[in-house]
Amino acid sequence: MRYQFMMFPAAIVASISAQAEDFLTVDKAQQLIFPGATFTPSDLTLSEAQVDQLIQLTNATVFRSRVKAWKVSTGGWFFLDQVPGRDDRITYAIGLNDDGSVKGIEILVCVASYDGVRQAGWRSQFQGKLHADGPNLANQIANITGTTLSVEHIAEGVKRVLATHALFIANKTG
Repeated sequence: MRYQFMMFPAAIVASISAQAEDFLTVDKAQQLIFPGATFTPSDLTLSEAQVDQLIQLTNATVFRSRVKAWKVSTGGWFFLDQVPGRDDRITYAIGLNDDGSVKGIEILVCVASYDGVRQAGWRSQFQGKLHADGPNLANQIANITGTTLSVEHIAEGVKRVLATHALFIANKTG
């Protein structure tokens, strides 16, 4: 099983000059993606076998077995996820339509210099993407000079969330 924990020695953290900033709350991101909806917490904890299945299918790193998810009253799902950036973690939210396609993405926390990934035009490239697009998802998303790693990690995270939904949520809810 390939788990990877994001733990850094204090000396390294102290030497990082760029620190993540909060840009949105979870509640605000929920309303931006699903205006007027209400949200029912529906976290899931993946078994070791499910984590292995997810890794096998996506070739993406699974950072934790607990998935933060909400069922949306108007249909669809809302997920909160985190991926590594070059200097610090990026926390983002992703909304999925009933069919499992991406409705929208919002960046909640990241280093301010990663401004490109917070731009609506860049994030809109994910809209409509499905789990089936996963194997080549990173190739379909335009890079942003100076944030290549962040772009790749967000694309990998989206691929992982789409696969998680397809394998462990959509199959259970029909």
